[in-house]
Amino acid sequence: MRLPSGAVRFIGCLCVCFGLIAATATLPAAKTTIKVAVVTPEGSAWVQVLEEMVAEVRAQTQGELDFIIYAGGVSGDEADVLRKMQANRIQAAGLSGVGLGIILPEIRVLESPLLFSGDEAIDTVREQMFDTFAAAFEKKGFVLLGFTEGGWVYLFSARDLSRMDQIQSCKMWVWQGDRIAELFLETCGVRTTPLHVADVNTGLETGMIDSFYAPPLAAVAFQWYVRVHYMLDLPVTNATAAFLMNKRTMAGLPADHQKILQATARKYCRKLVALTRRDNREALGVLQAQGIQLVTPTAQLTAEIQNYARKSYAKCIPDIYPQSLFDQVAGMAMKAGAPADKQRPSN
Repeated sequence: MRLPSGAVRFIGCLCVCFGLIAATATLPAAKTTIKVAVVTPEGSAWVQVLEEMVAEVRAQTQGELDFIIYAGGVSGDEADVLRKMQANRIQAAGLSGVGLGIILPEIRVLESPLLFSGDEAIDTVREQMFDTFAAAFEKKGFVLLGFTEGGWVYLFSARDLSRMDQIQSCKMWVWQGDRIAELFLETCGVRTTPLHVADVNTGLETGMIDSFYAPPLAAVAFQWYVRVHYMLDLPVTNATAAFLMNKRTMAGLPADHQKILQATARKYCRKLVALTRRDNREALGVLQAQGIQLVTPTAQLTAEIQNYARKSYAKCIPDIYPQSLFDQVAGMAMKAGAPADKQRPSN
């Protein structure tokens, strides 16, 4: 039997349609690649943990979600990275407290000097305040994937640091844009010179500065310690860091991928905190082996520095963080940790 020409065309169209449907069903799902910037170099704990996280996310999403990691500051400093994130040239980044503060100044309350007595206190506050800060970052167009840290920060100098007048005679580096450190040091009566991190070695070599503040790991990694002789064995603050992502990038992912990414990122951020604390302990051993003298502060010196720290809090309110937020965080820190002279960080 011969079919009418119209029927032949109709059947042909059906065959084409079914063929397209079948072909589409066999195509792999589109892959989303997220570009991540970190200032830490290849081989660092940051990059190693990120690579582990990427492998787990890739496996859980059957390769539909992947990452490219730009390490070692190849994407520029943190201000550059944030501009690229806003332009969607970079979708995620690991940022220090200074970089986070460009987006959300009130996050710097977590770096208030001498507010936290040890690891337990800072861990508790970060956990309890996570949702609050995540909501604030979301309003700015970012997703907070997890908190990390640089470690406990100490004062280093070519000068003895045994007395307040000796500390006040230091020519102290301050990270350009780090208002928290600048206000604290200036309240202490210390002269500060703002420089980018990349310029600290030059400043130490030329005598522009003779002192700096940093976690032991940073002092070793950047080789700053070779120009100093003393470290005041009093943790000033914990250097906050975090892993952020563009909100629009996250919103463009399937719901199940969003859940996988957020849960996996929190898991590996916690791992990175543990590794950073281990590395800081090891770096402290390196510093001592290289002849850096740890200066144990007297009770009088500790009390003087604590007094200056309290005065510096008021200078941060309300321009950096509101009084209500500081009171909330300070209350949590007090409940979470023993008095500062009874509890020590794990560095």
